[in-house]
Amino acid sequence: MLTTTAVVNARYVLMGAALRPWFARLGVREAYGGVFFLIDETWALTMGELTDGGGDGAFLVGSGIAAWLFWVGATAVGANVGAAIQDPSRYGLDFVLTAVFLAIATQLWEGKSTLLPWLVALVVAVVAADALPGRWYILAGGVAGSLVEVARVGR
Repeated sequence: MLTTTAVVNARYVLMGAALRPWFARLGVREAYGGVFFLIDETWALTMGELTDGGGDGAFLVGSGIAAWLFWVGATAVGANVGAAIQDPSRYGLDFVLTAVFLAIATQLWEGKSTLLPWLVALVVAVVAADALPGRWYILAGGVAGSLVEVARVGR
């Protein structure tokens, strides 16, 4: 269980490294305050903001506070009325998490120049899904796509 938790959450090391240029402009207190709000969604939004030329430290914190408030509110609603929905797939609610990650992926898309890493990640994940137990295919696809992007950018 500890190994799985460490592997799954290792993505935060990469997220933090990607935000390093922004963190370098902040004081220690502000940087660690921002990291508190670092989740997949706020990272993707913040990366989009940085890519578009923004660099305001409040963006990560603001999006984090908004995500936290919605998370708590939606959890309260789900806890109170979730039992009324007998079959979430009937309403497409089983697709919500997938839709969120697709939205994150489209935010990170930089155009045709980055097609190769995306395709490699996809192919490796699909092949690994049949070859590896559990959900190791996610890590395999992510690592493969990342290595291709590192090689591409390193040229």
